Amino acid sequence: MTTTHPYPHRMQYQITQADYSALRTRLSAAVPEDSAGDIHTLLFTSYRNRISAGPAGGLPAAHEPEARFSLHYFDNDPSYLLLERRLEQDSDTVMMTEAECRALLSGETDWLLERRNPILHDFHSGLTERMLLPQVLLTYHREIYTLDGLDLWVALDSDIRASLQHMDFLDPELLARDTAGQEGRLLMEISYSSVIPDHVLCLLEETAPRRKLLA
Repeated sequence: MTTTHPYPHRMQYQITQADYSALRTRLSAAVPEDSAGDIHTLLFTSYRNRISAGPAGGLPAAHEPEARFSLHYFDNDPSYLLLERRLEQDSDTVMMTEAECRALLSGETDWLLERRNPILHDFHSGLTERMLLPQVLLTYHREIYTLDGLDLWVALDSDIRASLQHMDFLDPELLARDTAGQEGRLLMEISYSSVIPDHVLCLLEETAPRRKLLA
């Protein structure tokens, strides 16, 4: 299983195939690969802010930061799922069974309250009050490199594919069919606690000069 507990700060870049190959070679030489595997992610988005506007059709009124939710499972095994809640720089997760996830995808949400878990209760509020809906389904391969003694990790994500068929989330074979013909994107993600050391910055600059900052 490939997963991580993210640090407070994160940067994500779109990279080229040449960048990916160079980064992979340099990172593998500097540190052993910590883990690798396939990840399936279902993102939930609120449409409330898109349809609510301020006076005279102006910009939406200011509001408090809202939690973002996503579902994940790893290595084509949907029997172990994680629901992730991200609020600004904080991230929390809770386990979910395959049966619970199938109920959720079918529109059944009462069980979220029965679990008596604050993350699930917050998710239920998002679904019922903020109009959270599944938006994009992502599948990709992740390689993680953790540098000894440093509070950071670098992930290389390859063969990234997207689908809007959220009901196929728990079926890897249907996911493969949905994304057939897509040319998977390549991303690099850096997650760190406070600063990125100069020697790590130099390594990333030398091997990915054409990268495009996404987040």
